[in-house]
Amino acid sequence: MLYEHFVKEHREEPSVCYSGQDKNLEPGVRFGPVIRDIYIVECCTGGFGSVIINGTEFPLQKGDCYFLFPGDTVTHTAAEVNPREGVWCAMDGLGIGAVLRKAGITSSSPFAPKEAFKEITDAVKCVVDMRDENDAGADLRRTALIYSVLGALMKHTSVISDKNIWVKKAIGVMETNYHENITVEDIAYEIGLDRSYFSTLFKAQTGKTPHAYLTTLRIKKACTLMRQQSISVSEAARSVGLDARNFARLFKKETGMTPKEYIKK
Repeated sequence: MLYEHFVKEHREEPSVCYSGQDKNLEPGVRFGPVIRDIYIVECCTGGFGSVIINGTEFPLQKGDCYFLFPGDTVTHTAAEVNPREGVWCAMDGLGIGAVLRKAGITSSSPFAPKEAFKEITDAVKCVVDMRDENDAGADLRRTALIYSVLGALMKHTSVISDKNIWVKKAIGVMETNYHENITVEDIAYEIGLDRSYFSTLFKAQTGKTPHAYLTTLRIKKACTLMRQQSISVSEAARSVGLDARNFARLFKKETGMTPKEYIKK
């Protein structure tokens, strides 16, 4: 098994340093220990073996995908019976480590979720198939495949359930559509959550219900309009998606004064 790379200084943009496949390995073969200054992703597509990372041994079998970090001391082994097979890719790029850590991948916890195995493996196989392609767009296509690997990892990792992600999406929907007659149900639908769960989640993260947050946002936008534009109170209400009949009450609740008092002040 050979690992090579050509980049000594880490690039900002992810790049493929080298790639290959392990096939027909000698039973019981052992490679290492080695220390590399690049990232490795390896997918076990058959057989058995292990990888020893910084003194800790991790058994391998079909369906396992793991990542190695620069500076790791690594030894690769193949089983005496049914030696492992797989594909691998050596990568470089300043942002790779941040993505791996965000996904919970570390030297002591190197495995990708099982659900991500097929997508990551398919992308790495494509990188291997491109080894001899050297046209002007080849490096860009390889970089795109690295993003596919990292994207598949993030797609299936538990970080996707980070509550802040859903809150940010919801606020984005509000910021974009506050002038429309949108409801909490509409926002929950747009981000793909159940309305009840979304409301509970949003309040836990922001301290406000989605409806209250949207109302505050609308009143803030109305204040900006009334400061900068010569429009009536009813026009301001319509411009931010509020019923003019309830606007004064909501405005006073948010600002402590009526719209007319605000304009005069």
